[in-house]
Amino acid sequence: MDDATLISGCIFGVVVMIGLWASRFFGTGENRMRDRLTNATSEDGLRAPTGKAQMKELFSRIGQAASKPFMPETREKQSELRRKLAMAGIYSPSAIRVVTGFKMILLVGGVLGGYVVGSLLGSVMLGLSLGGLIGYLAPIFWLKKQVKKQQKYLEYGLPDALDLMVICVEAGLAMDAAMERVGEELAIVHPSLSRELEITHMETRVGLSRSEALRNLGVRTGSRALQSLVSMLVQAERFGTSVSGALRVHADSLRVSRQQKAEEMAAKASVKMSFPLVCFIFPATFIVLAGPTIVELMNSSLMN
Repeated sequence: MDDATLISGCIFGVVVMIGLWASRFFGTGENRMRDRLTNATSEDGLRAPTGKAQMKELFSRIGQAASKPFMPETREKQSELRRKLAMAGIYSPSAIRVVTGFKMILLVGGVLGGYVVGSLLGSVMLGLSLGGLIGYLAPIFWLKKQVKKQQKYLEYGLPDALDLMVICVEAGLAMDAAMERVGEELAIVHPSLSRELEITHMETRVGLSRSEALRNLGVRTGSRALQSLVSMLVQAERFGTSVSGALRVHADSLRVSRQQKAEEMAAKASVKMSFPLVCFIFPATFIVLAGPTIVELMNSSLMN
């Protein structure tokens, strides 16, 4: 091991130790009070957290500690990041600080890792540049991936939610009560959609009108399927048309759209399979079939 690798390892260890110390330093009393207010404690005392919960809490504290010098100063930038986090289904108050902090942490880690790789390959500047760029952009790409995953979950569970909502409305429940009941029933199968419906119902309970709460649902999630549903419900309420019939028609259209997307993916599969067939399978088959013939031809008297 050369001196450059040893120095880089020591610097990385010091950065990790500083982050762990900062995570233990920034108060635990606030998190403990928040856990008590959210019923996270048992009757006999504090509930023992699981290993996964401890890791999440540790990463959250490290991100919050590292984000304080680099938090966006303007509310416009903070609101933009909060909007993306909401589209990903992340509503924690500390999420914006965690994401900002890990941008800086991964930036430093990427620079150190790039320095080590660059010193081994003989191109230190290229390693530093690529390592820092990858480390800084890693949280952004992770957030985009979470947004796509959340959109997929919402669109997949919406037809089932509309079927249950039709049953509830035809049984005599109001739209708000039907939304609450559907959110409770879908909590296990489609937790993402269930949480969004519960948030919408809570907004109506705190004083917002139904149309305003529905519009917030479409803006908050950014899902086109939910935005079209919101437009349909607002128009049905404005013009006094049958809500159950509109929900049934919308559910059928969503199922047709999902079936068409599945057929489109199936049609693309044959085209995507052509590239590995041509690049890997066909050459191997050609070698197996034509290889012995070529060997015999090379050893024959015609080639001598």
